[in-house]
Amino acid sequence: MKSQQRGIQSVELGCALLLALARSRSPMQLRDLAKAADMTPSKAHPYLVSFGKLKLIAQDPATGQYDLGEEALQIGLASFQRLSPLRIAQEELKHIEVDSQYSTAVSVWGNQGPTIVQFTEADYPLQVYIRSGTVLSLANTAAGQVFAAFMPRPVVVGALKHERSRFAGRSEPISVAALDEIVAEVRKLGIARSIGTVVPGVNSISAPVFNDRGELVMAISVMKPGLPADADPKGATARAAKQSAMRISQRLGFRPPD
Repeated sequence: MKSQQRGIQSVELGCALLLALARSRSPMQLRDLAKAADMTPSKAHPYLVSFGKLKLIAQDPATGQYDLGEEALQIGLASFQRLSPLRIAQEELKHIEVDSQYSTAVSVWGNQGPTIVQFTEADYPLQVYIRSGTVLSLANTAAGQVFAAFMPRPVVVGALKHERSRFAGRSEPISVAALDEIVAEVRKLGIARSIGTVVPGVNSISAPVFNDRGELVMAISVMKPGLPADADPKGATARAAKQSAMRISQRLGFRPPD
């Protein structure tokens, strides 16, 4: 067993204040900041003085409230610039692949619509030809429905013109009204489902990933041959997909609305 490494307790205590400020949506008074970091105001104050000297925090002289300082901003920007959404998604989806033996896919919005950029097949063969670069139907695939629900509406409506030519697209066109019904359900559930509609017996669940501005970055999908229960919107697979998507989103700076 790996031995626990020794740390510096005062650093950990001080960083609790910085993390509390980072989680807050607005500047904080000393008493509220100390409470959020689980310490007394008298204990918190010396840390804030030191952080102020380092420009990691700043205090408004008019209100006395504390907020993150310019150097904290630089640290955040440097971290954000190092982020690779695809790499983060790859790391996260490995857990789903191992835990549930689902095949997984990552899709982004490309020039022709929802496009798979990463596909990993598990031990369960899907008996369907999917690869990176496959352009997905907006209406008939789980990932496509995620993009239909969370991409800007003019972009989605314009993309419908080429729906027939996409993977799982149907010969008959889909109306905007019919797509809106699908979109409403996806937004309500927070996920999209394809229950054997693309390939008989193969169920797929897809969840959205957002960036720090609340914009859709990608859709992650899990898929596996199985019973309809595998696509239960309140089931374990759906929860795993939503939780994975949220963890990726949070690493990209997304903060869900209160």
